[in-house]
Amino acid sequence: MANQPLDIGTWGSVSVREIPSGFQAATRFRDFDGKKRLVKANGKTKGEARRRLASKLTKRKKPTNNTLNDSSFIQDLIDKWIEYQRDLAQIKPQTLTGYEDVAKRIIYPALGSWRIGEVTTPVVQQLLIDTIPGQRRTVRTVLNQSFGYARLNGATLNDPVGDTKIPRTQRSEPEALTIDQVVKLRKAVRQWGSDRTFGPGVTSILRVAVDLMLGTGMRIGEVCSLRWEDVSFAQSTIHVQSTLVDGKRQESTKTQSSDRVLYMPDFVIQALVEHGVKQSGPVLATRRGTYTSQANLRRSLRSACEDLDFSVTPHALRRTLATHLSRTVGTNAAAAQLGHSDPSVTVAHYIKPEHMGPDVRKAISKMIE
Repeated sequence: MANQPLDIGTWGSVSVREIPSGFQAATRFRDFDGKKRLVKANGKTKGEARRRLASKLTKRKKPTNNTLNDSSFIQDLIDKWIEYQRDLAQIKPQTLTGYEDVAKRIIYPALGSWRIGEVTTPVVQQLLIDTIPGQRRTVRTVLNQSFGYARLNGATLNDPVGDTKIPRTQRSEPEALTIDQVVKLRKAVRQWGSDRTFGPGVTSILRVAVDLMLGTGMRIGEVCSLRWEDVSFAQSTIHVQSTLVDGKRQESTKTQSSDRVLYMPDFVIQALVEHGVKQSGPVLATRRGTYTSQANLRRSLRSACEDLDFSVTPHALRRTLATHLSRTVGTNAAAAQLGHSDPSVTVAHYIKPEHMGPDVRKAISKMIE
C-alpha cells in the first residue's frame, strides 16, 4: 500500500539508530515550501534522541502570526491587523487612522479584553446595535477584517462577524446653512477673540479656513494641508492634491477624483490676501510654521460659534456649498466641486432636499385642454 502524502508542517514515522555517541532519531518533515527534508537529533539514549527530535520539529513548525491564537485578546488582534494593513499600504492612511480611532473609542472598551475564542456572533451583533448609527459600519468592518486576518494566519477558525447585520436606521436629511446663517457665521469668526485681554492674539487662520471651505467645498483635511505653492492668484485657482493625516501632509487626496483644481471666488482671494500671502509653506501655518491640525481648527470653530443659535461643523460648510450649487448650476457641478466621482453620493449626503415638485402646471394644463 502506498504511503499517504504528508501535509504541510507534518512529518512521517520516526526511526532511531545507534551511533558512536549514543542514538540518532530521524524523520522526514514536509516543510512550508512543500519540500520534504530529513530532520535528525542525537541523544545518549533512544528516549533522549526522540525527545530532542520532537523539540526540533515543534520549533520548525511555522509560528502563527507572532503568537496570535484563540486565547489572544481582541485589542492585540486589531493592533496587529492595523500594523499589517500599514505594511500592505492598500488602505489609505486617513482611512486606517479612522479605523484605529473607532477601535480605540468603541471596540476596545467593549471587547478589547475579550479573547478571540470568546467572541460570538450574538456578542458582535449586540455591539453593533449599541453603537451609534454613524459608526456601525466602521465597527463591523474593523472586526470583520481583523478576524479574517486571524484566520488567514491560522490563529483561529472563529468567524463571529460574517452573519451579523447592521441595524437599519432612518437616514436623516443633509442639513445646510441658510444665507442668513452664513452671514452670521462669517461675522462671528471675524469677531472671535477681538475682546481677548490676555494671551497671544487671535490669528486669521479660522476665518480663512471658513471662507476656503464655504467658497471651494474643500474638506477640512484638504484645507489644513493647503500650501501657498498650491494657490495661483494669476489663475484664481487652488490645486487640491493633498490632505492632512495625523498632523502630516499626505501627498494624495481621499480619492482619485478628489485631486482637482478649483476656482477661487473673490471673497476667498480677499481672505487669503488679508491673511498674508507667502511664497511657500502651509497657508494655515501655526506660529511655529507647522500645519494647523483638524482638531485645533474644529475646536476654534466651536468656540467662535458657541453664541450662535445653530450648530456649525466643517462638514456643514461642504453641505451648504453643495446645496447652493445644486440649486443654481446643477448636481453634477456640485459633485465635481466637492471631489465626488458619483453625484448620487452628493445627493444622498450633501444636498438638502427642497421637498417641492417642479413647476409643470403648463404641461398639465395642456393635457386637460
